[in-house]
Amino acid sequence: MILLCLSMASSFGGGLYEHIVLTPIWSASPPSSFRIIQPGTGIPLQRFWIPVHAAITAFIVLALLLTWNDVRVRRLLLIALASYVVMRVWSGLFFIREMLAFQKIPLDSARSAELSARVARWTHWTWFREPFDVVSFLCSLLALYWLERV
Repeated sequence: MILLCLSMASSFGGGLYEHIVLTPIWSASPPSSFRIIQPGTGIPLQRFWIPVHAAITAFIVLALLLTWNDVRVRRLLLIALASYVVMRVWSGLFFIREMLAFQKIPLDSARSAELSARVARWTHWTWFREPFDVVSFLCSLLALYWLERV
């Protein structure tokens, strides 16, 4: 449970870092500002996110298996899992696909209204993913709290 909470905290913190630090940089003047997200010249975001999400997936399943008989803890973990799954599915269907597309756009391409609109849409909607991380993290923390009370 502690490892799950640490993984969730890493996801929440990483998301805030991306929102506050990285997103304003790469979205400032597309496509030339995409340098920070492109392979070879940018920050390798996958090196952080893939291990974090693998850890969350493993630890939430393990936590559920180990605490299944505790109804209060199980409910909290299932809420955390549901929130996490919604966020990951949404990310996979929209955010990750768009980010991968942004990473393939040549830096010297001409600016376009269509690209600016896509970037604006991405940066607007990405803030709505963070509450799902908060719900998952808080439910995991509460599950840990109640587990210790049994």
